[in-house]
Amino acid sequence: MTDNILKFPKRNLEVDVELEESEDEYHEMVEAIVIMMEMHTAGLIVTSDAKWQHVMDACMTMAVSAGLRAGMTSEEIEEMFESARVQEVEYDA
Repeated sequence: MTDNILKFPKRNLEVDVELEESEDEYHEMVEAIVIMMEMHTAGLIVTSDAKWQHVMDACMTMAVSAGLRAGMTSEEIEEMFESARVQEVEYDA
């Protein structure tokens, strides 16, 4: 009795796959991340001495860090903050 054994050559192959993301998929991912962050933050608020002002400052700091990690320049990040507009939305709670 013999075994069928395939031997592959040892090669260092680098495989890089980039899947294109649609605009809808991008916004769905952003919304999912916001929901996760809101849930985490709600727990943080009720279990610590953190206030919402702390959360806002931390999120702005994190936005800068995330922008830099995403390859944005400091100028691009500053422009993003300068162009941001606030829209108040009422939620059913």
